[in-house]
This record gives sequence, structure tokens and C-alpha cells, in this order.
Amino acid sequence: MESLFDNINFRDLLSAQDLSDPTSPLSAPDLHLLIQRLESQSLQIRSQVQSYLVSHREDFTRLFSLCNDAVSQTREVKKEELKVKKELLGLVGTVVGLNKRLESVKEALRSGRFEFAAQGLKELKVALRIDEKDDREPLVNWLISNDEKEELSFAPN
Repeated sequence: MESLFDNINFRDLLSAQDLSDPTSPLSAPDLHLLIQRLESQSLQIRSQVQSYLVSHREDFTRLFSLCNDAVSQTREVKKEELKVKKELLGLVGTVVGLNKRLESVKEALRSGRFEFAAQGLKELKVALRIDEKDDREPLVNWLISNDEKEELSFAPN
């Protein structure tokens, strides 16, 4: 395989007598000879490459198999990451929507629109699955600050 990386001196492939002058023109027979010898050398190189590939077939098979596995795993990771990002985006959208609704309830309480605030609070309780009969602390407490909890505790049901 090392011979593949050697430089080819085209002047060595010619049979002309005076090759010391690199600017001397080549005759038609010299050009034909050059073409034949280049084709011969090309066939030798192809043969060497083919022999190398055949002799290292199992190595190349393992290498290509590893590459294929890596590509497949990368695709799976990307699909999983995309799925997680979509789920997170959905969660963020839900939290933003709930936060906007909570802000509208707070604003309604401040402006004295208690009926609107009560209806909004009922909707929030359903959306957040808060049941007054349940003794456990709601899971959504981390969404609401203590001040907001106090404001909401005065809202009528």
C-alpha cells in the first residue's frame, strides 16, 4: 500500500533520449507510451487496493458495522431528546396558561370582581386537581407563592 502514496515521475515513464530539459515537447509516440504506462500503473494500484480491501475485509466489516450502530444510536438519542423537549414545551405551555389564569384571578380579586374570580378559582382548582376533601397537600403548591395562597384562600367557592 505504501507504493500508492509515492510520487509518480512522468519523465521516468518515457523512453525519449534527451529528458534533461523539462520544457522539451513530447512526441506523439512518447505520449502514447506515457498513456499506456499510466494505465498499467493505474491497474496495479487498483489491484493493490482491491487486495488490501479483501485482506482486511473483516476489519472493514466491523468498522462499517460500528459506524452503522453509532448512526442508529445517534438517531435514537435525537428522537428521545426531541420527545422530551416536546413534552417539556407542553408542560411549559400548561404552566404559562395556568399562570395567566391565576394572574387574571388575582386581578379580579383586586378589582372587586369576586364572581369572576370565584369562577376562575374553580376552574384553576379543577385544572390543578385540587380537592378540598383531600387531606394531602396539593402538588401544585410549588407553583403558587405564599402571598398568592393567602389571597386565594379568601376567594369564595
